[in-house]
Amino acid sequence: MIRILKVARRPDRREFTLMLKICSLGLAILGVYSFIVLYLAFIFLFR
Repeated sequence: MIRILKVARRPDRREFTLMLKICSLGLAILGVYSFIVLYLAFIFLFR
């Protein structure tokens, strides 16, 4: 654990923005997927 903390470094601005974009994209994909599942559930349950 101590070795990991010694090797770890702060991400630079470019790396941070890339990580932010990837996480935002993943969150958006997850949100769209759950919206589609909820929409399909309402269609099939309340015909």
